[in-house]
Amino acid sequence: MIRSLDLSTLANLATALTVLVATIFALLEFRATRRERQERAAHAVVAAIMTPEWIRSVVTVQSIPDHATLQEIESNPRMLEAAHSVATILEALGYSVYKRLVPLAIVDELIGGTVRVAWQRLDAYVAAERKRSGSQKSWEWFQWLARQLERHRLAKTSLALGAHEAYDSWRP
Repeated sequence: MIRSLDLSTLANLATALTVLVATIFALLEFRATRRERQERAAHAVVAAIMTPEWIRSVVTVQSIPDHATLQEIESNPRMLEAAHSVATILEALGYSVYKRLVPLAIVDELIGGTVRVAWQRLDAYVAAERKRSGSQKSWEWFQWLARQLERHRLAKTSLALGAHEAYDSWRP
């Protein structure tokens, strides 16, 4: 009887240990998969923004005055095209952040300043476009993304402090 009790206890311990090891392994695999997904998302963000069209459009949007009106933007075809290009890309990026496909921290680090500046330049235009169309759907995720970046401020950098200063003490 004592011998079977010891075997029974030993079997229970072995089962518990197996479950514990499997749980730890699963958690480690989950973390590795999550990290890999975030790295792929960062790569996708970089790939999306490193096009000649994006670069030209961002430079144009950054030259637009803050809170530019619908008339100001629509009077310049290049400005209008750039505004639509940037807003559409940031719309898709905002939705990707919302669906947790791309972490907000990665967006903040890579192009948080660009998003903030673009929204500052285009907010009045977007509001006028929504009023004209009668729909709040125009560039809703672009606005959402800009709000989330302001609300959470995950990056060490800001419009006043660039990466060259914020990460000056970085070592490989």
